[in-house]
Amino acid sequence: MQLLADPVSSEGTVDSGRAASGHSEAPRILRSDQEAGELSRLDLDLIEQLQLDGRVPYAALARQVGVTEKTVRRRVSHLLEENYIQISAVTDPALLGFRAMAIVLLSVDGTRSPAELAGQLALLPEVDYVTVTTGPFAVQAEVICVDGKELHDVVSDKIRRLSGVREVEVLPYLRLHYQEARFSGVRVDDGRTGVRPRALDDTDRVIIARLAGNGRASFRQLSAELDVSETMVRQRYARLVDSGAVRVMCIVNPLRLGFRSTCWVGLKLDQGAKAVEVAESLTQLPVVSYVAITAGRFDVLAEVVTSDGEALLKVLDDQIRSLDGVRSLDTWLYLDLHYKALQPRQGPGPAHARDIQTV
Repeated sequence: MQLLADPVSSEGTVDSGRAASGHSEAPRILRSDQEAGELSRLDLDLIEQLQLDGRVPYAALARQVGVTEKTVRRRVSHLLEENYIQISAVTDPALLGFRAMAIVLLSVDGTRSPAELAGQLALLPEVDYVTVTTGPFAVQAEVICVDGKELHDVVSDKIRRLSGVREVEVLPYLRLHYQEARFSGVRVDDGRTGVRPRALDDTDRVIIARLAGNGRASFRQLSAELDVSETMVRQRYARLVDSGAVRVMCIVNPLRLGFRSTCWVGLKLDQGAKAVEVAESLTQLPVVSYVAITAGRFDVLAEVVTSDGEALLKVLDDQIRSLDGVRSLDTWLYLDLHYKALQPRQGPGPAHARDIQTV
């Protein structure tokens, strides 16, 4: 489990190697509710810069936001300790050993609130993202497993048996096509903000796995673990970032940043339309943060992040409904969101901890 409150040096490295511990702990709720306190303008500026590069040295970060390094250290430490953010590697889950993913749609029977059910789902180690939304399925959970058997067992033995669940429908991912975990409404044109699947070797996978557990781990520490030179680790990391295989960044709940009209959009395609082409078209929209090609009632599933209803309406009418191949779409607005940054499994079995952001 990543230890978010570890002090970080001005070179962008943690001062201890505790984040590599294989001990599982109960997942912490990363605070993102409005009652937890407002984020200041400085906090938002720091989050913006850390979403661009989670490994930026504190000295450079201070220059970017126009305050002292001491102030930056204090504010980032506050954001970490108060569980607003974490700094981790965003990557293809398959590189961390997860090869079966699905969105699970749940309707409720009225015996408990959707918010309460979502909170319980978020504690499952195989669940990394839970939304409470409008629509017939009040709760959606993204389930990430090592293989299809584990996915089946989690849905059958854990999720279906939860109190308050009436019906369950599973949308298996055929491909996780795109991830963009930076929420600003403006796509930075550096050609590498989004993360896509890439073919990598074993050394690259180890580097990514370690950075998923601790996004600011030192290159020196990684080189010692891999028994290669620090220069080689730096070069490999640079290639991974440039290729879009990984991005180390600040992970934060979009609702906490004021994107209150965030939603899932499920697309059904015309007969003969290619799901890959529609999915790729969606990645060109700055407000689209996540695209999966799925089996089941929808051909493509996308997350759209906007600040208000008017902005969302414009995107749906002008940019998504008009895409070639789209026959119809369903939209489910987020009312509540639990968000955990994905971590590699800490040894065999499902007992691994991840952190939660919730609104």
